[in-house]
Amino acid sequence: MLNRIYQMKAFMALGAINFRIFIFGQSVSLVGTWMQRLAMSWLVLRLTGSATGLGLVELSNQAPILITGFFAGHILDRYDMKKILIITQSLCMLQAFSLAFLDFTGIIRYQQVLFLSFMLGLVTSIDLPARQASVVRMLDRPDQLNSALTINSTIFNLARLVGPAFAGFAIQAVGETMCFFLNGIAYIAVIFSLTRLKIKKVEMPVRQTGWQGFKEGLDYTMRFHALKRILMTSSLFFFLCFPYSTLLPFFARNVFDGDASVLGFFLGSVGLGAITGVIYQASLVPLWKLHIRAIYSVGMFGFGLAAFSLSRSIELSCAALTILGFGMSTGSVCFNTLVQSIIEDDKRGRVMSLYTVGSIGIGPLGSLTAGALADIFGGTFSGLVFGFGAISLALWMKYKLKTIEPSVLMKLREKGLADVV
Repeated sequence: MLNRIYQMKAFMALGAINFRIFIFGQSVSLVGTWMQRLAMSWLVLRLTGSATGLGLVELSNQAPILITGFFAGHILDRYDMKKILIITQSLCMLQAFSLAFLDFTGIIRYQQVLFLSFMLGLVTSIDLPARQASVVRMLDRPDQLNSALTINSTIFNLARLVGPAFAGFAIQAVGETMCFFLNGIAYIAVIFSLTRLKIKKVEMPVRQTGWQGFKEGLDYTMRFHALKRILMTSSLFFFLCFPYSTLLPFFARNVFDGDASVLGFFLGSVGLGAITGVIYQASLVPLWKLHIRAIYSVGMFGFGLAAFSLSRSIELSCAALTILGFGMSTGSVCFNTLVQSIIEDDKRGRVMSLYTVGSIGIGPLGSLTAGALADIFGGTFSGLVFGFGAISLALWMKYKLKTIEPSVLMKLREKGLADVV
């Protein structure tokens, strides 16, 4: 029975035992992560009542990636990725327990949240590209890549659906402390799964300094026109995507005059759309056509955000957020799969670090901008700016991304992936 499932294109990555172990740990840990994200948003609103305050916390969490993320890739390509992941996940666990302790004792302050968010960002600047780059090295065959990234995204978005929904009610019942504590406990599962993994090592041909390794990865990216265009486009997409997570708590509290459970429903709707999106992503399409699917995904995200910004009904808002989640998840998987499919394995860590800088590093700048616009002009204006911005980006992509088709197809043929779906 299991063998038949593993032979299906959508699930073939599960045939690799290392990937199965990894997904088990991730499925537990990510639920806790999303619980903490909602709890932190609600905690910041309780302490400050400001959308700008939310944006600053988001920026403090992701800003380190703009600096350390550029050089993290050299570390990933040079050292044992399994050990790196165990260390980073252990530090994430410590951060969650620290938040739980401070909130439980009642000494929590906004400045402490900013500091702990910043420290988590330092760890994430290495942890996130490490997890993305290591997925490929857990597989048995190259044609399992699209399946692996789709399954990984499915787990991520299931957690996005379950975690906030559970956290919304948990906050009402017992407060934010329990969410932080449960997230810390959840990291134990992922750390245990990592100890059982065997991640392939890729030796760099020449021992290089950190600067030399970074420069080689950057030169490779700049010379590869198709890769450079995909990275630039994905950076713009994530800049426009991130603000939704800042605007949702603002709308739940200030527009709908709701509590944490309303925010849980909003985030759950995004998760529902994202899950639907990754199921759709599993449908058959050649890798070299993924950029076309990305165009429509970006447009759907923009439409969903604009509709949510104009809605004053919780039901209609949830429907709009479902569309938003669909476009966001399919778009991010398309960009990630395209990048990972065409890059060379000995430069994977460095390129994925640049991808992380362009997504997780740039995105919070959008969150801060959206928060400031919401405080000055209102949440509706802020949401419409970013919603219509995404629609404009989709129209721009329709003309610009067509130019990369020949070079992407050529690279996929070199790697034997031209017909892979």
